[in-house]
Amino acid sequence: MIPERPLRLCILAPVMRRHRGYFTPHSGLVARVLADLGHEVVVLTADLPEGGGAVERENGYEVRYLAGTPAEKKGGPFWKDSALAFDRLHADRPFDIVFGRGVATWGFFRHSRFAKTVPVVLHEGTYPRWLHQIETRAVALAPLLARLAAPLFALKNRKTHACLQRASRVVCITPELAAAHRRAAWWHPPHSVALTYGFDTSRYYHKDAFETVPPRLVSLGRLAWDKGVLRMIDVLAGLKHKTATLEAIGPASPKVRKTVLTHAAKLGVGARYSAPGAVQHEQVPDRLAGAAVFLFPSTHAEGLGKVVLEAMASSLPVVAYRLPVLEGLVEDGVTGFLVPIRNATAMTERVDQLLADPALVARMGAAARRKIEIEFTPEAINAQWQALLAEVVAEATSLQGG
Repeated sequence: MIPERPLRLCILAPVMRRHRGYFTPHSGLVARVLADLGHEVVVLTADLPEGGGAVERENGYEVRYLAGTPAEKKGGPFWKDSALAFDRLHADRPFDIVFGRGVATWGFFRHSRFAKTVPVVLHEGTYPRWLHQIETRAVALAPLLARLAAPLFALKNRKTHACLQRASRVVCITPELAAAHRRAAWWHPPHSVALTYGFDTSRYYHKDAFETVPPRLVSLGRLAWDKGVLRMIDVLAGLKHKTATLEAIGPASPKVRKTVLTHAAKLGVGARYSAPGAVQHEQVPDRLAGAAVFLFPSTHAEGLGKVVLEAMASSLPVVAYRLPVLEGLVEDGVTGFLVPIRNATAMTERVDQLLADPALVARMGAAARRKIEIEFTPEAINAQWQALLAEVVAEATSLQGG
């Protein structure tokens, strides 16, 4: 099902790439997908990093920076300002659908006079943190504990819960995440569906053999405690392959950076560990190229882990903790290894296994690349997006009496 005409879509996004230069937030990824499908997309976001408002074009869509609306703040000014800006634009030329994420649409529901007539689609990329904690720490009792705790967390996060309940669709980037949102509100589950974004592998280098000497491990993403920033150093120090290096690419606070460098020096791997900081997203393929293994010891409530997709597209086997959302992406023993959560010893053993067998690295890397090429092909994903948009518009039209 394809919309009969190009749609006019509004995305409410407190943060865009100008606010975080080192990566594109999910709202930016969705905006680009929708624009590539031929729809007119307008993003309402916080004011420019240097302050002030502006209207700019980016990747085929329009971004409106709302002056006086601080970035990184989902509440307060953004809620009201984005709703008022939406109303002005909608009154001039109506929108067909509003997109948001989490509580970003609370202001629209509360302040917009069109909230009852324009359908809302939420795009979710983060696992409910409280549910993640239960499922990764109390595995045996997780179903019972989660069922008992869900109403309490819904009350605590009532604005987010209300947005999920009122949305026409809650689009999640993995089936596991869609199911998690239904479990998190089991008494009245949201209409959650699984739909990711197409992934263009042409920008990433495909290698047929294990070439790095000495072997280089790489990680990518924000350096934080729940991203395993210390555990990956423990893995490096525990390897039998004492020439292996680790490059941890991503932004870090001064405190975290000082701690990890001290930790690496203490374990005697300071010369083999590097934390170069954040890089522009366009540089990521070059930084991943030539590595042997992608290390991902995250215990964060990941929704998918776009960095894992990028590593797999670069023909890198992934060694990660067995997070719920990774089990459908990293096939243990085929495209990488999944080890018990918080078991750095098991992770070290799997990395050593890979470094001792270049043929295994090449085989797993090729399988990882092939999985991304098949399951994340833009053409197939785009068709699903078009069908979703058509369904939402048709339902809204029906509810309004045609």
